[in-house]
Amino acid sequence: MGELEVQLRALLLKSGARLLEPVIQALADQCDASFQPAPAQRFAGRRPLQIQGLFGLMQITRDYYFDGRQGHCPADAALALEGCYTPSLARMLCRAAAKSPYQEASEDLRDYAAVQVPASQIQRLALKIAPAVGPWLKTHVSEPEPAFMYISGDGTGTPMRKECLTGRAGKQADGSAKTREVKLGCVFLQTEVDPEGHPVRKEASTSYIGTFQPASEFGALLRQEACRRGMAHATQTIFIGDGAAWVWEVARINFSGAVLILDFYHALQHVFGLVESLLGRDAPAGKKRCKLWKGWLLKDKAGRIIEQAKSELERSPDREKAGKEIAYLENNLERMTYGTFRKAGYFIGSGVIEAGCKTVVGKRMKGSGMFWSEPGGQSILDLRCAFLSHRLGPFFQNRAANHAARNDTLKFAA
Repeated sequence: MGELEVQLRALLLKSGARLLEPVIQALADQCDASFQPAPAQRFAGRRPLQIQGLFGLMQITRDYYFDGRQGHCPADAALALEGCYTPSLARMLCRAAAKSPYQEASEDLRDYAAVQVPASQIQRLALKIAPAVGPWLKTHVSEPEPAFMYISGDGTGTPMRKECLTGRAGKQADGSAKTREVKLGCVFLQTEVDPEGHPVRKEASTSYIGTFQPASEFGALLRQEACRRGMAHATQTIFIGDGAAWVWEVARINFSGAVLILDFYHALQHVFGLVESLLGRDAPAGKKRCKLWKGWLLKDKAGRIIEQAKSELERSPDREKAGKEIAYLENNLERMTYGTFRKAGYFIGSGVIEAGCKTVVGKRMKGSGMFWSEPGGQSILDLRCAFLSHRLGPFFQNRAANHAARNDTLKFAA
């Protein structure tokens, strides 16, 4: 039964290709008939092209022009062909490349859609198109709406080729590096709370940006994304960070009017670390203190935690660690008024960006045996950000319009 379905699908796809081929040819002929070449362009005959679409292989012919330097087929641009692929298939191939390693993408397309494209060709097409994704993302403006706008940033290591790590310090025993840090940012909206008063992230409102660039450039990119998303119209801007110094510096420079929130779970981790250094976390007194201080955190009493910890510092079995944890809490004191934040209906956790580091970067770029060049890594990162930000479709719509516009540019060229 299974094999019968596969054979029937193949026959239906082949029939679809036969039906679609004359339609595409007619569109190409229509374009050729209306095209007015520039004075320098010379008609050089008809050229055949085998194209691959969702239904399989098709053959068309179209007019070819040559200006002494380069050739041009107007129909290719009008049809938004990506080399020998239809725009629909090209979009599917790039989506597959954004989701999975190339070989896995090739196998999935074969099994799910009966599309036969080798992994090497998927890679070639994705890396050809992807460099246009990043610049387009910087121009894509969303419709603003009154909402709480959340902004977060974090970093995660990505395995790189040796030539991309020259001169970089790392965590290896010899001081060398095996990874480069990808800085990932996200923006999402909140327009409501649930019946219990907990904030609810608006569905499909999360967008991502990612880069290998340093924090200063990342911060500017993240601010630009927030502005494109309508930060000026937001009811309130909230920046949630994990406590890293560079993250707060990004917030200070680029989001001066935002409410700053230290991720609650990072705060709690340091509070528990402080308890461990003072009392021993697994001791009965330590367990009791963890529960007490967690409650204090949620009631805007972080300052009281610091005061009590300082009063017990002399008796601590690990004064150095206790001192570091106290300093961390002091540096973030104004960002830990969780009772106030919760009453205002804000998120107090950075789970969205934490998950983003795993789903946007880790799932696609940290597979076994993967080592990236910076251009290749940035290309896939941009593709993945566009895909997970629900922008891959609009990107290809814009790209098709740009392809068609090439004919107008050539038509009126001197």
